[in-house]
Amino acid sequence: MKKRFQYFMLIISLIGYLFFCLSKIFRNDLSDFTLGFCEGSSVVFIVSWGIYMILCLVKGKNPYKIDK
Repeated sequence: MKKRFQYFMLIISLIGYLFFCLSKIFRNDLSDFTLGFCEGSSVVFIVSWGIYMILCLVKGKNPYKIDK
């Protein structure tokens, strides 16, 4: 896989987990729309990261190691 794509997927996973943590921490302070947006975005990012991990598993590559 291309190096840029691997970096992009790592950033996607980081953003997904960050949105998820922030939505859980500030659950009482956020409006319903903002909370739903953060949780929905985090689910999309985490699921896309999961699909990437499955593809790496099928190809026999480590998803956390960036190819040179």
